[in-house]
Amino acid sequence: MTRKHVSLTPEELRFTCDENCIPFKTTDEAPVLQGPLGQERALKAIDFGLRMKGPGYNIFTVGIPGSGRTSTVTTMVRERASSEEVPLDWAYVYNFESPRNPTALSFPPGQGRVFVKQIKELIDLLKISIPGALEDREFENSRNRIIEQVGRENASDFEEFQKLARQRDYAFEKVENEFAFIPLRDGVKMQQEEFNSLPEDLKSTYGDALHELQKRFMEVTKAAGKRDTEMRKQLEVITKEHVDKTIKPLVGRLVKDYPDNAKVHKYLELLTADLVENFPQFLPGHAELRIHLTGETETSEAPFARYHVNLVVDMGSQEGSPVVHENHPSFQNLIGKMEYLFHSGVATTSYEQIQPGALHLANGGYLILDALEVLRSPFAWEALKNSLMSGRIKIEDMGEQYRMFAAVTLKPEPIPLAIKIILIGSPYIYYQLLAYEEDFKKLFKVKADFGGTMKRTDEAVRDYSTYIASLCREEKLLPFDLSAMGAVIEHGVRLAEDQSRLTTSFYRVGDLVRESSFWANEEKASMVSRSHVNRAINERKHRYNMVEERIGELIEEGTLMVQTRGQVVGQVNGLSVYSMGDYQFGKPTRITAKVFLGKSGMVNIEREVKLSGSIHNKGVLIVSSYLAMRYAKDFPLGLSSSVTFEQTYDEVEGDSATAAELIALTSALAEVPAYQNIAITGSMDQHGRIQPIGGVNEKIEGFFASCRDHGLDGDEGVVIPRANMKNLMLSDEVVQAVAGGKFHIYTVETIDEAIEILTGTIAGERDSEGNFPEDTYNRKVEDRLRKMAEQTKGRNEEEMEPEEEEEGEEDQAGGNGTDLP
Repeated sequence: MTRKHVSLTPEELRFTCDENCIPFKTTDEAPVLQGPLGQERALKAIDFGLRMKGPGYNIFTVGIPGSGRTSTVTTMVRERASSEEVPLDWAYVYNFESPRNPTALSFPPGQGRVFVKQIKELIDLLKISIPGALEDREFENSRNRIIEQVGRENASDFEEFQKLARQRDYAFEKVENEFAFIPLRDGVKMQQEEFNSLPEDLKSTYGDALHELQKRFMEVTKAAGKRDTEMRKQLEVITKEHVDKTIKPLVGRLVKDYPDNAKVHKYLELLTADLVENFPQFLPGHAELRIHLTGETETSEAPFARYHVNLVVDMGSQEGSPVVHENHPSFQNLIGKMEYLFHSGVATTSYEQIQPGALHLANGGYLILDALEVLRSPFAWEALKNSLMSGRIKIEDMGEQYRMFAAVTLKPEPIPLAIKIILIGSPYIYYQLLAYEEDFKKLFKVKADFGGTMKRTDEAVRDYSTYIASLCREEKLLPFDLSAMGAVIEHGVRLAEDQSRLTTSFYRVGDLVRESSFWANEEKASMVSRSHVNRAINERKHRYNMVEERIGELIEEGTLMVQTRGQVVGQVNGLSVYSMGDYQFGKPTRITAKVFLGKSGMVNIEREVKLSGSIHNKGVLIVSSYLAMRYAKDFPLGLSSSVTFEQTYDEVEGDSATAAELIALTSALAEVPAYQNIAITGSMDQHGRIQPIGGVNEKIEGFFASCRDHGLDGDEGVVIPRANMKNLMLSDEVVQAVAGGKFHIYTVETIDEAIEILTGTIAGERDSEGNFPEDTYNRKVEDRLRKMAEQTKGRNEEEMEPEEEEEGEEDQAGGNGTDLP
């Protein structure tokens, strides 16, 4: 005689949305959605993190993809940033004192571009003003006076020298561009033949005079050269003074525009000095002369390149503080880079080639980053961490530390960093950083945790409907009627795997809304209804379930041997979930057990061949422990047994088959067959209590599909943990089969309940004397185990007897007093 076990009613198998909870008939009538849904904890944490000032109060947003974490964070950050002050502009300029270290200048927002324009206009103006100043009449007179004075002094010396030459009977004249001494006789120039015919003593006199004149000429020339040098110095001094008088008033106007900016004042001071020192580059023909002398092929702007201003951060058009979402946070994209120009195979750079990174662009505001992308990019995490800890953005050459030899490059002045970083990542990444990055706790003190589900309240249902309506408006989709909104909400419950909750994976919900609208359009409907939502769900399933269908075909063909009729000793249909990454489904698996005499205990065949995961191994050990606790109270277990998942060639993981494994094993012990038209899933503890499992809907639907393919006769069903009732959101096909009495869902809390359903026998409880009733399932198991224990004990005693006889003979020999050496 067996107890009657009642299966679940159709109403208990899924949540059905009450359309009265939706306060509008179509999405066209719905209000605009205000804020994100179902993430109160995360919203509170983000708000705290955004408003909290202090070092290290950056935010790590934790959540699964599609939970709305990125869109929520971006919306909240932009809303707060819009009311904050606009940060400073930043520019790099030439460092006249140390050219390898470009100087960073800051300006009030919008003044950076003004400064760039002012410097350009200054240089353009000086190209006209400096040549014009040097053509000034007063300057020209001053210059001429110096030149004329030196000319007069040189002419006087030359005139005196010529007089001395005549006194020594020599004429000093310029012959063919060279000065020459010509001997005179009676004031008349002598020809060479005439000079050669002179007496030797007279020639000697002329020679002495020539030597004296040459020496004197060197003195005159040296004095003239000295005067020329002094003249050039004087001319340079007065020219620079005149240029300085031209430049300073122009630069002075700029200084007045930046009264409190000391670094700009210092730069303009050094700029003025450099302009005065290098004023010739502003003169006409200077570039052509430079090209002629050096062979360089520079443009007309090249001499003035060091006066350009490289505006790396321009906040002139910014409203509020900046919000930057860097999708590719590489090392250079974060901290900036120096670009190189190649000319004749040589790479060169300058401060003009400095490019800003995301930290520059978000400085004074907010930077949103994907944590996984940061960790994937070489050196990106270190660069981000170092910038936050130092409070500076230091542009570095990433390859510098890998070069065999040091290379000369620029080292721009670091820029002060004041920023709020928001990292977005999965729980796994968060806890890995927490465990292995010692500075992580110091830098990211705020955790915003996005849950995967939200409570299914009436308010939540209304908000869900509003979300559907907002998406329809935003993307111009067809409107949804009440039935369609209800179907989407029910699918949200299915995704949450809990009748009391809704999923917050809104990208999946959003895809269903879009696809439902698409199929409604295909059918020329003016509004989306439940049928269109169901079609979208089924069409999506069909796109992804090729493997599921193929496995179903193999079961139907008998290649994968799964029985759905009859009874078999030591065999139970367990249920497994197959995950394909983007799709998961359930299918039955034969779990078989064999028992025989021995002392090896319970052997997990999957474990022996290394196809068993650690959690599954734990489940097998729990089964072994339960056997000893439940049945072997006054005798030792003396058995060997094996349990396996038949026709399974991948790793078996999880403990959801613990109940099935125990029933298969005890069925073999009790020699009581188990129904093959009823499958079971459920974890079990050491006390025999059935614990909840995951994937319950997929498992039930998987076994239902196998039974349907073999033909339903009304006795098929599935046993699940009672704790999983709230997780049921079964398909309409399964619910209709249950309503028609073609399929059954049973729930159990203990393994004994499951045994009774799968074997059709009474499990049995111990009486006051500690015995199971006769002919009960547990009594049969215990009797078989007791018998096996006795058989094992008898066999052990038989094996021990020969050894005892040999020991007796040895004792007797020793008793005769025989001495052994």
